[in-house]
Amino acid sequence: MNKQDVIRLFDYNFWANRKLWACVEKLSASQFDQPTDYSIGSVHEQVVHMLEVEWLWLRRVQSLPPDTFQPAAHYPTYDSIRSRWDRVEAAWREYLHNLPDGDLDGILEYTSRTDSKVYRTPLWESLYQILNHSTDHRSQTLAQIHRVGGETLPQDFIYYTWEKPSGA
Repeated sequence: MNKQDVIRLFDYNFWANRKLWACVEKLSASQFDQPTDYSIGSVHEQVVHMLEVEWLWLRRVQSLPPDTFQPAAHYPTYDSIRSRWDRVEAAWREYLHNLPDGDLDGILEYTSRTDSKVYRTPLWESLYQILNHSTDHRSQTLAQIHRVGGETLPQDFIYYTWEKPSGA
């Protein structure tokens, strides 16, 4: 995997997050906050979880200490979530743009928030984890949106490639 591959995959991730967001913002407030016992909780809780995890991992790959993980209540409106997500996306794009190609095989060491253990993984595997986590939670969130009566859109990688062909 090289830097351009990573940038393309992250561009897909940002594209897919925006597709998801197009579905989220059509929800009523009650649909957005409807409690569920599935995964992280309501659609509101799901999207904030995705946002916070993307920020957490960015801090990790930059070897910075983690910030406090904010709950959904910290982002009470669509605008507050979208504004923060735009800033996180911009920070990721800047990080990836400035990432030396050879650093992908370097080792990332971090302490897990879930079990407090120290882990060491190749940077490229950590970056892949972020993409996989987002895909997992996007699909969960789309299922929740469907359950509360909202509209969904496809967010598969192939749709991205059709819309944004490689090298175009």
